[in-house]
Amino acid sequence: MAVGVVLRSHAGGYLVYLPEHDLTLQCQARGRLKKERVSILTGDRVEIEDLDSAMETGVISTRLERSSLLSRPQIANVDQVVIVQAVRQPEWNQLWCDRYIVHFQLELPDSVPVLCFNKCDLVGAEQQERLRRIYESLGYRVVMVSAKTSRGIEGLLDILGNKITVFAGPSGVGKSSLLNRLEPSLNLKIGVMDHDFGVGRHTTTYSEIYRVHLEKWNIADSARLTWVADTPGFNLAELRHPEPHDLVFEFPEIRELSEGCRFNNCMHLVEAGCNVLEKLASEEYECVEEDGDENTIIVSRERYANYVTMVNESIAEHNIRKETSQKKEAAVKTVGGKRGKSVNIPRLSGKYRAKSRRTEKQELVVDIPDEEEFTNLEADLDNLD
Repeated sequence: MAVGVVLRSHAGGYLVYLPEHDLTLQCQARGRLKKERVSILTGDRVEIEDLDSAMETGVISTRLERSSLLSRPQIANVDQVVIVQAVRQPEWNQLWCDRYIVHFQLELPDSVPVLCFNKCDLVGAEQQERLRRIYESLGYRVVMVSAKTSRGIEGLLDILGNKITVFAGPSGVGKSSLLNRLEPSLNLKIGVMDHDFGVGRHTTTYSEIYRVHLEKWNIADSARLTWVADTPGFNLAELRHPEPHDLVFEFPEIRELSEGCRFNNCMHLVEAGCNVLEKLASEEYECVEEDGDENTIIVSRERYANYVTMVNESIAEHNIRKETSQKKEAAVKTVGGKRGKSVNIPRLSGKYRAKSRRTEKQELVVDIPDEEEFTNLEADLDNLD
């Protein structure tokens, strides 16, 4: 029995790589797994039986325990996420960038997402430095690359080494182009973006993990296994929305400032005495870390505006889930008929509720006389005659 990694999960089966044999197999899953409703996704570690090296086939018998799981894109056992954004073509949108950051911080809480800005050959050094200053001061690692000119590829490889990484981001930002630059033998299909403000087309239609060989880049430890997953872009409806009060913890600068607020449950929107609102006027403030170092954290008005937008979206999403919930309270009943005319009213407690006539009849006790009483009753009737 061998253990492998699922590189691709599709309708026709599974593409599984066996590290011990350095072999890629086309596999099917045991019917038992389908009956037990065991899902097998890209990135899963599985046990292989009936291995045929000549035909390069096998059968998946067991799915091993997962260390992590992304719901969108659906990939298991991921070490880190690289959020790929384009600075131009399509034009960079900070609200979308912050939404992706929040989404993957919720999906993979033990790993800080990396920001990779592609197509840097289309903008100047001043704009690149502005993007760095926004996110590096908040603790995010930022990589400026160009899939067209190979600029910054070495810095990206340093992040990818010996890990399973997911390239995620909207369509048209160059995820597949970056993979082709990292591993030219892949020859992945890419789209053409010839305008600045358009929306990228879905060129990648499924998620697949590819191996990147580091020896061609003169990396010191080229024996390390490096895997990168290319994923389709996804839209706003597929992003995760946290609870409104929990959104504070997804913005590092607002989380730091919230410690000085008057109320523990402050939403940092319109509350009087809110430390976040007061600090917005100063643009930046000094934050002393535990080791005694002082770091300047930027309080960006754009980031705060995105925070407010996402809080309002979370409130709206929470209200929709509440209104469309199929759960009904035990103390509530629906009356009033069909076609939307029914209403929910509270049920009365038992001591205040009038009993139905059927219930009253069922509770009637019929006193049946015993044999001696029945004999005495017959004697009395005879005396009357």
